[in-house]
Amino acid sequence: MSQVFFDHNSTTALKPEVLEAMLPFMVEQHGNATSRHSFGRNARAAVEHAREQVANAVNAHPSQVVFTASGTEANNFAIHGIASNLCHGQILTSAVEHPCVSRPALAMQSRGWQARSVDVDAHCKLDLHHLYNLLATPTNLVSVMLANNETGVIQDLAEISALSRHHKALVHTDAVQGLGKIAIDFADLNVNAMTISSHKIGGPLGAGALVMDKRVDIQPLLHGGGQEKGLRSG
Repeated sequence: MSQVFFDHNSTTALKPEVLEAMLPFMVEQHGNATSRHSFGRNARAAVEHAREQVANAVNAHPSQVVFTASGTEANNFAIHGIASNLCHGQILTSAVEHPCVSRPALAMQSRGWQARSVDVDAHCKLDLHHLYNLLATPTNLVSVMLANNETGVIQDLAEISALSRHHKALVHTDAVQGLGKIAIDFADLNVNAMTISSHKIGGPLGAGALVMDKRVDIQPLLHGGGQEKGLRSG
């Protein structure tokens, strides 16, 4: 009996054209993108070309894109990295966030932060009245996913962002499930940071990105060779 895969919200098969584009770098071109010789320069050019492609896909500038090893890492980077450069306060996440957002927020409580959850209504849309009430307490970071991985509900990020930013909070969204399914415009969403991942859209496992605007001052999670402008070594 043939099997049919109905779990593309969890992962997707690697597209043949993606494999074709990747193969030269897996079997022929071995340069380290931080090396100064020609092999390294070629690798660096390929990385920067990929950065431009990602930026164009979400209407961002290439300088706003920081590559990570996964969407989970990018979400942890956003929560921990942004909070680490802010005064202790409140972090708000929706009640239907992926654990790679809700658990990092809860983990920040051990560092003096308060993590609270914003209710959703019967249709899994964020309760804006509850968000407004929670924002009465000084809030530094709000994280709400763009599209839910289980229900498919798409949140009104522009409205959520406007309300949150009116209260001086930075806004992050996990847009992993939206990329490739709905049009995503980083500027129109009015968020400060956005997570995306490749393996949800026919790309390889082990590749994600955090897109950030100039208001975000973020601490790296990983330290080493200073790749990604010193924000994500490795």
